[in-house]
Amino acid sequence: MAAGVMVGIVFDFFRTFRRWQGWGPVVTFGGDILFSLIAMFILYRLFARANALAFRFYNIWGSLLGLILYLKFFSRYLIRCYFELYQLITNLLKLFYRGILIPIRGLVLLMRPPYAILRWLSLLLYRLGEHVVYRPISRLKASVKEWLRQRWPPRTNG
Repeated sequence: MAAGVMVGIVFDFFRTFRRWQGWGPVVTFGGDILFSLIAMFILYRLFARANALAFRFYNIWGSLLGLILYLKFFSRYLIRCYFELYQLITNLLKLFYRGILIPIRGLVLLMRPPYAILRWLSLLLYRLGEHVVYRPISRLKASVKEWLRQRWPPRTNG
């Protein structure tokens, strides 16, 4: 009966965890395979301990009876406990996340003035470079084209 109760506890854990996480069909399939492997391991260990893996009819019926009794009487209470545990974990993770954000927000607040100065300086240097370098080069290109046009003989059609 203990094997059935243990399998029921693991079953409820996987069922509630899957509902809490909102798993899709592929991950659910993987979780079901993992549950099957864990249930098989539990049954194997307890059957080995009970009677050296000699599968008797009463072992299987006892496991089924333990599972049915667990699902009938204890499952709903343990499901509530699991969901409360998941809610506690969620709240602790949110608290941890907020605790990490406090120094990050402080760093952002401290770095805002130097960043604004650097941004202004880089924009100023860009505009100066544009005025000092780009405009003379663009004017030089236009003046070279004009000089070449004047020196080259005109085209004649024919």
